[in-house]
Amino acid sequence: MLQTYMEHILQPIVKDLGEMMFENQPFIFQQDGAPAHTANSTQEWLQTNISDFISKVEWPPSSPDLNTLDFSVWSILESSACSKSHNSIESLKQSLT
Repeated sequence: MLQTYMEHILQPIVKDLGEMMFENQPFIFQQDGAPAHTANSTQEWLQTNISDFISKVEWPPSSPDLNTLDFSVWSILESSACSKSHNSIESLKQSLT
């Protein structure tokens, strides 16, 4: 799982796409506390490959300013999706749009 994260997310998306999108200007990439994000090998890779890297020891434990999806969007989607039972995936999808 960790190797997959590094091979399929960090290198091609974070590093390569990030550099292309920001035209080799510095950018900040933030992660949450998922195990793949906090693993020592991930932290080392980011330290080596991302110029404005903030290590896991510097992350605030819980911050609505940094994790807006966790503190607002997901609760709105959850209340919409869970307001009734769904008999199908399509019904669930429609409740979210």
